[in-house]
Amino acid sequence: MSATARPVKPMTRPASNPGCFKAMVNNNPMRLTSLLGSLTPRPELGCVPRHWIWKVIADGKVANRRASFGLFLDHDIAPGEYDIANDPRIRIVYNQSPHSSSNVIYHSAHFQTGSLILTEADLDRHKLAGQFSFSVSAVDFEVTEGAFDLYCSLSAST
Repeated sequence: MSATARPVKPMTRPASNPGCFKAMVNNNPMRLTSLLGSLTPRPELGCVPRHWIWKVIADGKVANRRASFGLFLDHDIAPGEYDIANDPRIRIVYNQSPHSSSNVIYHSAHFQTGSLILTEADLDRHKLAGQFSFSVSAVDFEVTEGAFDLYCSLSAST
């Protein structure tokens, strides 16, 4: 698939597998409330989006605080093991709201260590699966046991 080509097969999602996402944040499990996955054009400033990405948004709670993960992977990334902290094709954002008026955001550009094991990235079936972990030891922050397995919708817009 070229950078400007759009996948043409419609998404087929088996009813028995809507998808899953899990992670431990500083040894506290994320309780998932919503999960969205899409294969979508990457938002680009000042021009028509030409590059497709996998986008996973997982919302929930971690220790009574609202939390969300955003995983953004280039559409042509192959299954394998990747260093999150040093791979420009992978972006992960973790957002936590400890209080209604403040947010704590961790971005993969600031991770000191991180690993993504992508086990499936099937453009024909729109299926994405893998495991991840990362940390920012300078502020005593760690995500472990991260895993996702879901079908992604095809989105024409960001």
